[in-house]
Amino acid sequence: MKIDNNALVRAEPQEVFALINDVERVASCLPGAELLGREGEDAYRGRVGLRVGPIGASFEGVLRFVEVDEAARTMHLVGRGSDVKGNGDAEADVRLAVVEHPEGSQLQITTDLNIRGKFVQFGKGAIASVSNKILGQFAANMAALLDEDEATAASGATEATSAVGVPVGGDAPTTGGAVTRPSRGGASPSSLGVSTGLDDASR
Repeated sequence: MKIDNNALVRAEPQEVFALINDVERVASCLPGAELLGREGEDAYRGRVGLRVGPIGASFEGVLRFVEVDEAARTMHLVGRGSDVKGNGDAEADVRLAVVEHPEGSQLQITTDLNIRGKFVQFGKGAIASVSNKILGQFAANMAALLDEDEATAASGATEATSAVGVPVGGDAPTTGGAVTRPSRGGASPSSLGVSTGLDDASR
């Protein structure tokens, strides 16, 4: 089945895409997700919870980054996981894009999902509804994390300015540089969890 998800993130597109590329940090934004480790140069092992209706499961698997285009802010990901209790498995081919939006950025995710086991009985509608809810929480958590980065950077700039004797709110030294946010390196996250539904418990 093919599922399309969209969500607004109230932050600049470049910042959002950089955060998605920082797997260790962005994994904390995804409800029900746990990063277990790295496999090679372009893949990560993780565990995600999925609940559709009365049925819940914990899927463990590997997400591989086939292509990451930083200039276009797009990603192609493939993942496969199975329920730790043997109640089913899933495969997903994910296309993700971060595009400009008047209020910040929009996450656009298209997932070609093949799921087997108990969840099949609920169909595309129920799975899409759950994944939309999870993606919305994921986007809100990313925006909050980026806000924390901004506050930390601003606090650091104030302390540095005070240390050289410039009053807070006063003119900065003419030799001072621009304050930038920390770089976010690394290869990208478990968007598979977002696209496949996952545990809809909000973080």
